[in-house]
Amino acid sequence: MPFLRRRPITFVNARVVGQDAVIGRSLRIDGPRIASIDNIDSGVASAVIDLENAFVYPGLINAHDHLELNHFPRLKWRTRYENAREWIADFQPRFATDPVIASALSHRLSDRLLIGALKNLLSGVTTVCHHNPIYRELGRRFPVRIVERFGFSHSLEIDGPKIRDSFLRTRSTQPWIIHAAEGIDEEAAGEVERLQRLGCLGPNTLLVHGVGLTETDRKRALSRGAGLVWCPGSNRFLFERTAEVAEFSGHRRLALGTDSRLSGERDLLQEIKVARELSALPAPALFRAVTCDAAALLRLPAGGRLQPRAPADLVVVPSEHDCPFEALAAANRSDVALTMIGGEPRVADPAMSALFETSGIRPARASVDGRPRLLDGRIATRLARSGLQEPGLVVQ
Repeated sequence: MPFLRRRPITFVNARVVGQDAVIGRSLRIDGPRIASIDNIDSGVASAVIDLENAFVYPGLINAHDHLELNHFPRLKWRTRYENAREWIADFQPRFATDPVIASALSHRLSDRLLIGALKNLLSGVTTVCHHNPIYRELGRRFPVRIVERFGFSHSLEIDGPKIRDSFLRTRSTQPWIIHAAEGIDEEAAGEVERLQRLGCLGPNTLLVHGVGLTETDRKRALSRGAGLVWCPGSNRFLFERTAEVAEFSGHRRLALGTDSRLSGERDLLQEIKVARELSALPAPALFRAVTCDAAALLRLPAGGRLQPRAPADLVVVPSEHDCPFEALAAANRSDVALTMIGGEPRVADPAMSALFETSGIRPARASVDGRPRLLDGRIATRLARSGLQEPGLVVQ
């Protein structure tokens, strides 16, 4: 069957957001890529969408999630943990005895992963770094982009000396990711030094959590070019404390992640709010931690920016704010009017129904936390066939 070229899309009366400021008032998409910003007179007719002064951001990047665990409730059995090792130990004997855990694990992996995708899509996330094996179910038709080229170990606690082999197998052009200093005890505080002794602290190392990092550890990691993936909601829930992140942010070596809902917040937008509560980072720095800085750390050269020839991954958020970064920091997922990946709408305000027509996608009517939305019909069909539901999402 011949390839049917999609009709171009032009967004007008928009506020297109760059790394430091609004960079344009219109944006044109041709197929899966951005064609131009503020240069819409190409002579080719397009579908025109008036955004009525809404902000257009790059699709957000969630730098740390465990996608198959987002249908769980938040779980812990102590007020505060000293080390993630204790939380894991509390889980182990309950896999067979706790009815909540057993029920959650009984669902098909594909259905569990779909809830992880919806958690992210509804909050404007278009790319996720899944810190687990790249399951077959995360293939080409998965609703969000998955970072595929990276190496990882779980942690020193679980993988021990094997992490050196994992680090050495990872190409220097790809990130190597590990849970590190996930706790507030002396053991957590010593992990970066152990990684250095093992030869696993380099320019492509990404430390996840870093709650126990000392000032010396932070300087050591930054001197080696390593970065930090910060999950403030998960840290606060488990340890009643989070990482000191200002130095990593200042060096543009900070990304934000959600962790799973077992310990983290509902979605990335909520993590941004917790990050503001727990740190003095300004809104522009948090914006970079979920866009361009996250893309740089994850070695995604085309991610985290809106520019010609880049993939048309974007999120639209109406707001009365003058500052785009404050607007994003204040947004909830019910405020997200459009999440688009590769020029195709995944979830959108009904006023943007022309996007589905242009893309040849049949939408399903839905609501997100009470706001009417259109959902990619392929996703709606998969959800209807699954045994799970995403709280707050109602598909008609």
